[in-house]
Amino acid sequence: MAVILGEEHDLIAALHRGTLGAPPWEDFLEQLRRRTAADYARLFFQGDHDWLQSVRIPALPQQSADLNDIYQEELGLAAALPHKAMRLNRVYSLDEFLDPNDPRQSRFRALFLQDADIRYARNMRVAEPNGGQIWISLGRKQSDFSASDGALLGALAGHLAIAAGTYSELERQRLKAGISADAIMRLNFGWFMLDAAGRIIDMSEQAEAFVQEARTLRKSPDGRLIAESPDAQGILRKFLQMRQAGESAVRTVHLSDEPWLDMLLTTPPVDLPGALKPLAVAFVHGERSSSVERSQHLANLFGLTIQEARLALHISRGVTIREAAGLLGLTLETARLYSKRIYAKTGTRGQADLVRLILASIVALT
Repeated sequence: MAVILGEEHDLIAALHRGTLGAPPWEDFLEQLRRRTAADYARLFFQGDHDWLQSVRIPALPQQSADLNDIYQEELGLAAALPHKAMRLNRVYSLDEFLDPNDPRQSRFRALFLQDADIRYARNMRVAEPNGGQIWISLGRKQSDFSASDGALLGALAGHLAIAAGTYSELERQRLKAGISADAIMRLNFGWFMLDAAGRIIDMSEQAEAFVQEARTLRKSPDGRLIAESPDAQGILRKFLQMRQAGESAVRTVHLSDEPWLDMLLTTPPVDLPGALKPLAVAFVHGERSSSVERSQHLANLFGLTIQEARLALHISRGVTIREAAGLLGLTLETARLYSKRIYAKTGTRGQADLVRLILASIVALT
């Protein structure tokens, strides 16, 4: 089947666009299936790991089991699967690809094609330098593919390798972004950008969660950021007045005790992109879990008693020993004795050192 240059360019464009698809490469596979008059087209992607992702046109009903699990359970070691032995960038017919007299390979054929009526196929494997691989397979039921069909598939090898590399990097970046976002959520950290009237220009996902919960912060009908605490709202109002007067200032605001939540008001960076320039940025940070839960985590991590852990938690919040004693119902002498035990068990030399240790520990992520 002859393919003109313009059609090939369309296929290449669809292939590279497909790296951003969900699932990826559906449009590319459909175009390729139509160009080669194939009954089915399928693409397997494997990153720098043992996991396989499969996209098939036309799609089959959702499998009850994962393809990787099926291969492992029915065929054993993944590294020994027949498609791993294919030479790079070479187009294989079905008979070249698999031995019809080998029962194990016949079973693999049924799994790989997932269609017992497919009698003819063209298959190719490509790879990119960092370990990403793509297997592509075209199948027909009635007639074999032509030489030009095989040539088209071979001509796409270089672009498929580039697509594999692009998709591998996107998957790595998605993983990093997902882990980073989860860490930020666990740290209970968010930010608001405010104009001169205190209206919210933009905010992070976690900041939006603070507003939706409406326990410490809320958004007024006219879009202003409002602190539920009158003292905190007063500090926010005065800070905005200072910024309107041209002062470059930083203020800290305590929002709540349970869970512990603080806000830092500061001047925004001068090089922020976009047309809307905020007058102030409010960073909000605090604890997601209750004091009881965090005290238990501290006790488990550092071998503290619950009372010692509660005191350590207060110290990590910047509370003095005298203030913490009153909050916990302890005498000052008892609180001082507990603090000495805390420093000894944690290997710290004082309040500042203990604060750094706790903020750097996994307790900060709970």
